[in-house]
Amino acid sequence: MRSAWGTLAAAILSLALPAQAADPYPTRPIRMLVPFAAGGAIDLMARPTARKMHEIMGQAVVVENRPGAGGSIAAEVTAKSPNDGYTIFFASVSPLAINPAYFSKVGYDTLRDFTPISLAVRQPSIIAAHPSLPVRNVRELVAMAKRQPGKLSYGSAGPGTSNHLIGELLNDAAGIDLMHVPYKGGGPALTALLSGEIELQVSQPNTMMPFIKTDRVRAIATTGAKRMAQLPDVGTLVEAGYKELDLVVWYCIVGPANLPAPIVEKLNAAVRQAIASAEVRDVLVPAGAEPETSTPGELYALIKSDMGRWARAAKVAKAREANTR
Repeated sequence: MRSAWGTLAAAILSLALPAQAADPYPTRPIRMLVPFAAGGAIDLMARPTARKMHEIMGQAVVVENRPGAGGSIAAEVTAKSPNDGYTIFFASVSPLAINPAYFSKVGYDTLRDFTPISLAVRQPSIIAAHPSLPVRNVRELVAMAKRQPGKLSYGSAGPGTSNHLIGELLNDAAGIDLMHVPYKGGGPALTALLSGEIELQVSQPNTMMPFIKTDRVRAIATTGAKRMAQLPDVGTLVEAGYKELDLVVWYCIVGPANLPAPIVEKLNAAVRQAIASAEVRDVLVPAGAEPETSTPGELYALIKSDMGRWARAAKVAKAREANTR
């Protein structure tokens, strides 16, 4: 009898094991797509987050840069990937909330083709200048731009990005004509600024801060409602009188549409734990980023509401471009 029960137990166990082995997620590396070139603001957030998620989930989270079209290329690749949890997208506001309004056509529908996982970071943008440019604040920049219309250039991470639209909104609000020079990411734009190829760049603090601290670039203004703690002497666009330019951009993690709920729960938990960790916060906070996570539902609501806000900004940018052709 003992032998029979042992045989039966072994048979039951052998049937159960394959089902259990197929259950756990993840069982192989996860690809994290980043929509801009290496060295840019989002890349510098994604890599420490991916490293910590690897530690938490027990599988490698491999960052893959897919720059181009203001982040739309990486967004489209994500939208067309299998909904198995092995492709996730460390997205910025640009491909999700701006590009659908700015470009005549993108290969995805933001609200239909992605599964929200979690918010990751918020941060203001910085307008920075090459040290040779004799301006130290927004008032001086606007005065110089009015004396030299179309002569000063600003770089961005690409057409349709938040950095591009912030520059165009400043042009519109101040009645000036800064020339937009798009790059395939904040890193290449920063290289151009450091070399003097462009006079100005609109970018995020985490790429700019090391160069501001060493006086290789000069911070002119930030875009949040209040001054950054890391740059207490740098005024905001709101302080300069441009109240509509209280703009803080966000970054989040999404996956393809219809990700199974258990996978979303595991990814959300891993992202929240990673972003809350000392290892990630010690990278983000000193560089001016504000770590902030969310539920999938909260992220969906944020994306939906900001699509309307940035659609108005995209309309301003496109109108200016049409008038300067």
